[in-house]
Amino acid sequence: MESLIKIAALMTAPRYENTYARNIIERALKDLGVPLTISGGVFYGQCMQKMLEKLIEHGGIDYAVTVDFDSLFSARQLQRLINWIHSTPEIDAITGMQVKRGKPIMLGTVPGGTMIDADTKQIQWDGKPILATTAHFGLTVIDLKKLERVAKPWFHAIPDSNGSWEGEDKIDDDVAFWLKWKDAGNSIYIDPGVRLGHLEEMVAIHDENAVPTHIPFGMGEVRLCTCSLLNLGNASKSGIFLQPCKMAFATY
Repeated sequence: MESLIKIAALMTAPRYENTYARNIIERALKDLGVPLTISGGVFYGQCMQKMLEKLIEHGGIDYAVTVDFDSLFSARQLQRLINWIHSTPEIDAITGMQVKRGKPIMLGTVPGGTMIDADTKQIQWDGKPILATTAHFGLTVIDLKKLERVAKPWFHAIPDSNGSWEGEDKIDDDVAFWLKWKDAGNSIYIDPGVRLGHLEEMVAIHDENAVPTHIPFGMGEVRLCTCSLLNLGNASKSGIFLQPCKMAFATY
């Protein structure tokens, strides 16, 4: 008789989060009987490492499932990832495909393939998970035994060559983890058969012609938006006057 495997999920969450997404996450985990631990700290890397360390110290847990608070997935998708990692010895960690917030590209990097343009790579897929170089933590299953041999700190962001965080050569917490993961001789796979949702915020606002429109939040920039303000107090028999104004949206 095959022995039961033990799995625990963990997630870092900001002080603001979407309750609709939270319900979807908790329902999927509950359907599979996977307990969820949530950290509300502001330092992502520290929170992740502390939770992973506690799972290892607790003992008896085979796999950790990392979840991002803005990921949307089903129990069936998570079950598929668990099946792959448990039945395939060469897979040490596995995740699904997820689109980057604010840009139509996949999170993670995959070797090989043919570059179509600066952001697009064509890869042959045979229905099995694809070996990757880096990934994400939106919904990722990690073999905890393999994690124990990774050098600490597991999450350690590095600024760019100018000491800033804007350059292309900067290394974020999550990317740093996967580079150390690979250095320890571990593998990470991405399963195109699991396509994860990624929640994005939008601003609903009337445009210059008072037509309702939806504008995606920018990522890490301050955007100045010139629009019109409906001045109902100055309404006359001929209609409503539109007064120009400026609105600054600080986005993160």
